[in-house]
Amino acid sequence: MHWHFISRFGETSLLLPCAVLIAVWLLYAGAYAGARRWLLSFGSAAGLVLASKLAFMGWGIGCEALNFTGFSGHSMMAASVLPVMCYLVVPTRHPRLALAASCGGVLLALLVGVSRLKLQAHSDSEVISGLALGFAASLSFIAWSARPRRSAPALAAVVLMAVMLGVPVAGVAAPTHHWLEILAARLAGRDKPFQRGQWREWAGQREGAAVLACVPQAHAVP
Repeated sequence: MHWHFISRFGETSLLLPCAVLIAVWLLYAGAYAGARRWLLSFGSAAGLVLASKLAFMGWGIGCEALNFTGFSGHSMMAASVLPVMCYLVVPTRHPRLALAASCGGVLLALLVGVSRLKLQAHSDSEVISGLALGFAASLSFIAWSARPRRSAPALAAVVLMAVMLGVPVAGVAAPTHHWLEILAARLAGRDKPFQRGQWREWAGQREGAAVLACVPQAHAVP
């Protein structure tokens, strides 16, 4: 299995526009409450991923014991967007088929998570927490939101599926990780962002600073 190809189904450059399109889709169908719930759930999940990454890159905040430097963005994006998109692309007159399609989205999202592990892009804790965060957003939306009374136009569904297949094949990827590194370093006032291998270095710097603060300074003898 080509794990690089599978991983592209979690790209922000693909799924962030799809998340916006889902909201537009719901508004078009008159499901205003569903659109608000989707924006809130997806926005909260995306915000937590962003905050976790900035916290580590800028200030080294994470969990060394779990090798956790932030939620996996690919895993969260795939788990939050793919099940909902597959659920809504099925016409409203086929509710059971829609649920089956959402299960297909769940399986694809799980494959994206596995691909991040196979490519050694994230640790187990980062992928599992990213998937959990994304599924909390998508499955809660599917469970608690009524399906729109109107389906989206067939042309919109065709365009959406073409994008879903075309972007991974083309390998289009936004340099979001690099942008986050630059932003985190500037916010923290650092020259470079923290990296995963700097766990012990950062801890040693903190311990050394604490020791120096406790040692009384020697006074010059006249």
